[in-house]
Amino acid sequence: MYTSFKNSKRAIGLGIALVIAVVLVPALASFQSINAIVNTHYVVVKSPIEGTLDGFSKMPGQPIEQGEELVRINNTRFKESAVNELAVEQKTLAERSLGLQLHLKNLQQLQKDLQNRVSVHRTHEFLRLEEQLAQAKSEKKAQESLIREQQLLAQRNALLLKENFISAAQNEAAQYALEVTQSRLDIFQARIRLLETEKQAVTQFVYLGEGRNDVPYTQQRLDDVRLQITDVAARLGENEQRSSDVQWQISKERDNMAMSREVRMHVPSQGVLWRKFGSNGTEVVIGTDLAHLINCDNLFLDVAVPESSLESFQIGKPVQYRLIGSTPWLTGQIHAVTGSGNNLQDTTLVAQLQREKKDARIFVKINAADLVKPQENLCFAGRKVDVKVPREWRPSVWLSRLSSFLM
Repeated sequence: MYTSFKNSKRAIGLGIALVIAVVLVPALASFQSINAIVNTHYVVVKSPIEGTLDGFSKMPGQPIEQGEELVRINNTRFKESAVNELAVEQKTLAERSLGLQLHLKNLQQLQKDLQNRVSVHRTHEFLRLEEQLAQAKSEKKAQESLIREQQLLAQRNALLLKENFISAAQNEAAQYALEVTQSRLDIFQARIRLLETEKQAVTQFVYLGEGRNDVPYTQQRLDDVRLQITDVAARLGENEQRSSDVQWQISKERDNMAMSREVRMHVPSQGVLWRKFGSNGTEVVIGTDLAHLINCDNLFLDVAVPESSLESFQIGKPVQYRLIGSTPWLTGQIHAVTGSGNNLQDTTLVAQLQREKKDARIFVKINAADLVKPQENLCFAGRKVDVKVPREWRPSVWLSRLSSFLM
């Protein structure tokens, strides 16, 4: 009986040792934490216009597909005053263009009339100068003949005076008459030069003479009309350019009005409607939050760990995890580590991890395809998980902790 009792004690001791080994050895071989959740960031959908919500039938937690219509926003109080003002300006510009076109047409007709009058005047002046020039040349020719005649008479008088057939007074009178005739020839020659100068000037549209301007009044009016035509054409071009710009503004404003009257918000990516703010008939203004959307492709684990063990959690290190209530262990990788001093909350996170002040955090990237139908299960966001990370034994670290404890 004593031997049996002794064997029982041994069996109990072996059982206790086995339990301790089963419990402690894995704990010593790896770090395990149940203060961890599945987390992700949400996308905020804001209202681009003010108006009333319509077609907002999706409920929080329902799956959504990329490109699916999420909500419509109708603005029934939109005013068209800007377009009306532009339309009035467009009408005014059109009327001004018609007036400028008519004015330009009248100026062009006046220009043609003045050009005809200038042409007639120039032709008349040219013919008049040619007639006067021909007359002056004829008078010059006659004067030259008279000079030759008087020169012959003066030569005969000189012979007659030598023979004493005439008196010296008669000979002097003949000489004076020759000088007068030669002087008149100089006058005719000067007049011919003047007429030729005037004729040459007329060919260049310049009119010379006493009591005249360099150009006639009609030519001056023509020059003035040309300047007016240039000015009116420039104003017409500017007016038509402004009209074109206003037409473009009207088109753009109408496009903006169409966008501002009704906006259809579509889902940017596949995921889950996490939160909605408002329902059909809700009045919103620009920038109002309409919904929070999450994408199951961007899931990660948010894990609280002791800051004293942070050196064991290296980026890229494999991590085992399982959802609380499930049995299969899945694998992820550490992709970020932060200390306990980082107490700033990320307001874009779907769930907030409850941790102690001295707890650090690690973030583990996981593959959503490893989970069962994540889109139908709210992407498992906020779900508690059990996490195991293999430990790395570092005797120097243990000795330093032991020495600090003893001292």
